[in-house]
Amino acid sequence: MTDSAADIPQKYLEKYDIRTVPTVIRFGDEIFYENVDINLEQFYEKFFNSETYPQTANPTLHHQFSLYEELGKQSEEILNIVISSGISGSYNTAQIAHRNYKRRIENPSDIHIYDSKFATFGIGILAIRAAEMAEEGSSAVEILSMLDDYQSSLQIGFTVENLKYLHRGGRLSLSKYWVAKIADMKPVINFIDGKMEVIRTVRGHETAVIESFNSVYNKMGKPSKFNTYIMHARNEESAQLIKEHIENQIQPENWNISIREVGMTIATHAGPGCIGICIDKKYKFLG
Repeated sequence: MTDSAADIPQKYLEKYDIRTVPTVIRFGDEIFYENVDINLEQFYEKFFNSETYPQTANPTLHHQFSLYEELGKQSEEILNIVISSGISGSYNTAQIAHRNYKRRIENPSDIHIYDSKFATFGIGILAIRAAEMAEEGSSAVEILSMLDDYQSSLQIGFTVENLKYLHRGGRLSLSKYWVAKIADMKPVINFIDGKMEVIRTVRGHETAVIESFNSVYNKMGKPSKFNTYIMHARNEESAQLIKEHIENQIQPENWNISIREVGMTIATHAGPGCIGICIDKKYKFLG
């Protein structure tokens, strides 16, 4: 099981029988659960037409506990891979639900809660690989060992098109927002030890998009074979820009690319136009 913030395509949720707990999406007094009672089209319709800016909240204790209870009836071990504790309280919620589960359920299953240290499809890749190993008969301990090794081999970078969403979400001060806005400076952001770190700022969105890819590609040692997953919030144009950059400038020996939309959790915090890049050189391509 994992968070809806993992942005796993439906076909892989079904193929590997991965269950998700929904992130809470709030528009003022209206509360929704990601991919349960609001889909991405409905989210953007409200995003652009609502007078209230959306906010997110951790998956509820009820959703976490209920899924533990359901899966515990089917298996002796449960592995919950959650969004990075460095950017979300989902990990803590999962832990509280776990304590409640052990206290209230007779003969409870063993639950392992794993901090992915990533967001969006960085979580998704880990969850899919873990589910595949579970299907092959691996124990939770064996899967956790794999995740520690595999996690260190993934790299994620991203940038935003409009800084106002980071400011609205409390992740950018008003003074820094206006200085960056006036200079047309955009952040190049990497996930480092589970936290989002601005590693540099550059002028212009297109430059930031390319540098977001270059930053993680270079950190991986410029591999000649890799898979690239581009996650965007209504910004396929920038995703295509990365594809062209790889084809024309990087020219790797063997590579695959998948372009898809990021989910509501990240779109709420980073805003429309944001774009994320996940590079993986160890696992099969998940197109």
